[in-house]
Amino acid sequence: MPIGEALPNAVTEVLHGVQVVDPYRWLENRESQRTEAWIADQRRTFDNYFADLRGLDALRHRVGQFLNIEDLDQPARVGSEYFYRRRDKDREQACIFVKDVATNRERLLVDPSAKGPFVSVAIHRISEDGRLLAYEVKQGGGERKAIHVVDVGRESVLPDSLDMGHARGFVFASDKSGFYYCHELAADIHDYKIRFHRFDEPMDRDRVVFRLDRTARSKLMLTADEHNLGALFVHHQSGDVVLDFYLARREQNLQWGLVFANKALRHGPLLKDGRILVVTDHAARTSRIIELTRDGAESRVIVPEWDADIRQIAIATGEIYLSYMVDRETMIRRWTLAGEYVGAIELPRHGSIRLLPSFSSTTDSFFYTYESFTKPLGIFEYLPTTSRSVPVGKRVFPEALHPYVIEEAWYSSKDGTQIPLSLVMREDVAPAHERPTIMTGYGGFGVSMTPQFSILVAMMLEAGAVFALPNIRGGSEFGRAWHEAARRRNRQTAIDDFISAAEWLCARRVTRPDRLAIFGGSNSGLLVGAAMTQKPDQFQAMLCVAPLLDMVRYEQFDQTYKWQLEYGCVDDAEDFQALYAYSPYHHVREDVNYPSTLFVSGDKDDRCSPVHVRKMAARLQGRSGQKNKILVDYSPERGHSPTLPLSVRIESLTRRIAFLGRELGIELSARDAL
Repeated sequence: MPIGEALPNAVTEVLHGVQVVDPYRWLENRESQRTEAWIADQRRTFDNYFADLRGLDALRHRVGQFLNIEDLDQPARVGSEYFYRRRDKDREQACIFVKDVATNRERLLVDPSAKGPFVSVAIHRISEDGRLLAYEVKQGGGERKAIHVVDVGRESVLPDSLDMGHARGFVFASDKSGFYYCHELAADIHDYKIRFHRFDEPMDRDRVVFRLDRTARSKLMLTADEHNLGALFVHHQSGDVVLDFYLARREQNLQWGLVFANKALRHGPLLKDGRILVVTDHAARTSRIIELTRDGAESRVIVPEWDADIRQIAIATGEIYLSYMVDRETMIRRWTLAGEYVGAIELPRHGSIRLLPSFSSTTDSFFYTYESFTKPLGIFEYLPTTSRSVPVGKRVFPEALHPYVIEEAWYSSKDGTQIPLSLVMREDVAPAHERPTIMTGYGGFGVSMTPQFSILVAMMLEAGAVFALPNIRGGSEFGRAWHEAARRRNRQTAIDDFISAAEWLCARRVTRPDRLAIFGGSNSGLLVGAAMTQKPDQFQAMLCVAPLLDMVRYEQFDQTYKWQLEYGCVDDAEDFQALYAYSPYHHVREDVNYPSTLFVSGDKDDRCSPVHVRKMAARLQGRSGQKNKILVDYSPERGHSPTLPLSVRIESLTRRIAFLGRELGIELSARDAL
């Protein structure tokens, strides 16, 4: 359909003088029978595509070898006990355990299996003495969760719980008599509340200890340390996201005071040992950490600005650990809370390092993960007393069938900027020459695409494909400027960088367009969707998972309005022009044969609404020019969170790999045939 041509049932609007046609607005209504019939038809088409595919059973078995393994995560040490979540082999979901450090005795605390395969649990908060543990319960992959509490010593779940909602903060009382919480339910439409619940009392008697009027596109969050409770109000002012912060001492009658209002900060305040620490980049080249008094005045600098912005923070034993990205490598630098620089800690290189969240305010160590293109994710505990890291858990995958080589290159983007790119391939296919190739990128929110282990990539490499990862702008591989270069009205820059990478791969004869597939999810799904609609002849196939695709209406669904600083706002004329110019949904043409595409989405996705996939797939299908397959893998339980049961994950990944293999001409049942 030519852009601007109306279809039956199409909605036409004029926005900032531009006529915008939305032919599948009706698919936004999930409750309609017509939408349900459309989804049922997509399921039949999806199943038929794989019905006659050879080698699917062997591929499924191989995927199971990667996924059906013991998998430990969410480690926490409180006193003499380790807490963690672990999924054992052949189990659909993970359970929560505690282990005594001295005796190595392990105890099962929470097992979700009795509630069905789509129910998952996760550690939410642990009391300072380790006696109580709050855990999350989720149904499918949505963002909403219920909170339950388990008595660790008795290994029993208490009757006190919070219903399914958005968890905005949970703090055990100092005397363990109950807990403070900020839990947003669907019925909460007038104001925000922080409440206190006393154990063994009915939830409807919970005392409101803090209240604020609700404003449009805002939220309230609760934070704490051993001495204070903090209420963080996030709201909009003149197009910017700003923070108000209130503080109260942990006493019977809480007296709240305003610390600051309307501050634009990248991170919320950190409370530690009764002190207020704030990460700020105000009037500075990069971020630093300052300490505030209770009336909001700056008292001193704890961590001065450095060569890069602060990315993540961990606090243990009175010291603060800060991660930085410098030339695509992560560094962790160590400071005392008195402001003394201790030094950088020793870390593995050429991979991805992430600090893990802490679940208790009293910790003597912190945890981080490391992975690379060829090394699966491993978890390490850093012990400040010995200044060393010890391994805690490692995913043990099958050995690679072939050794791999990694090549680093640079290419010119459309505007001449030099962009780095990593190529990974089997040693016996190097140098690659017009090989089947898969490529991804991200290009947003300052997220750096450092080397990570991917089962999908590993199995495509086994089959002889090449994997390409360009470090396009929109991330922060080279600092804040790299992010700003592709943020908001500059989003097209990231798309240009990605398309230029594809053109470079073909010009260097690493691959050719009919052997090149792109894949991505979430913001990366938007990236590949835009690249596909702008340069359809450059790609053979696209795998697009949980994306944004209708950028004219992205703010209308769930809580995506909070991304206005990254993408822009349709109400702003200049932002609209940029959004509309690259919005994939609005640039599908009637006479173009777009690459074979597999969309993945589901009803539980309340971060990137499934509306985007439904509308985009419908617009691509049934056109006169479309010869390649447009498929939709749609599930009522799938959401943005990776919490689906093991059997579903195995089947989903099997079909994604099979799709890419089929469209790129790879015989996956005979991996060495290429």
